[in-house]
Amino acid sequence: MDALLLLLRWMHILGVVVLVGGLCFSRFALLPALADTEEDSREKLQERIRRKWLPWVIIAITFLLVSGLTNFLLFNSTVKSQGWGDGEWMKQTSYHAIFGVKFLLALVVFYFASGLVGRGSGTAWIRSDRARWLGVTLGLAVAIIMLSGWLRNLHTGPNQSSGSELGVALSAESVPNDAAEPDRYQGPEAGSAFREQVTTDVPDESTEATGLNK
Repeated sequence: MDALLLLLRWMHILGVVVLVGGLCFSRFALLPALADTEEDSREKLQERIRRKWLPWVIIAITFLLVSGLTNFLLFNSTVKSQGWGDGEWMKQTSYHAIFGVKFLLALVVFYFASGLVGRGSGTAWIRSDRARWLGVTLGLAVAIIMLSGWLRNLHTGPNQSSGSELGVALSAESVPNDAAEPDRYQGPEAGSAFREQVTTDVPDESTEATGLNK
C-alpha cells in the first residue's frame, strides 16, 4: 500500500508540474514573444507548438484524474475503517464539500487546457483570445493548488488530545519535582531546617578518619 501511495503522489505532482508549468510558460513567455512576429509565422508556429504540446496535456490530465480519484477513494476507505470522529469526521471537516469544489474546478481547467491546444470548432472561442483564457485557467489552477493544501492538512486525521489535556501535560513536564514538595527553607524554622539538611548530607569527619585508619 505504501508503494501505491507513493506512486500516486508522484503521478499527481508530475501532472501538476507539467500542466501548470505549461500554462504559466504559455501565458507569460510564449504569447508575448509571438505577439512580435508576423501573423503567418505566428499561426504556423502555434500549430507546431500545438502538435508537440497536445500529448503532454493529455498525459498530465490522465495522471491527475487517475491519481486524484484513487487517492480520494483510498482516503475515504481509511477514514471509515479507522472510525475517525466516530464516523462524523468527514462532515465535521467539510472534506467532501472541499473536494467537490476542487474537482469541479479541475474539470474546468482540463476543459480550457484541452481547448487551448485543440482544433475543434466548439472550442475555437477559447483560442480566439488565448491571453485571457490562459490567465483564467492559470488562476483556477492556483485556486486548486490552495484547496489541495487545505485538504492535505486534513489528512493528518482528528486531534486525539484536547487543548486542556495538552496544557496540563506541558505544565506537569515543565514543573520540577521539588516544586511539589513544601518549601522547607521558608518560615520561622528555615534556618534549623537548613542546618539539619547540611548535617545530614555532610559525613562525620571522625567517622571518615576512623575509616581511613582502618
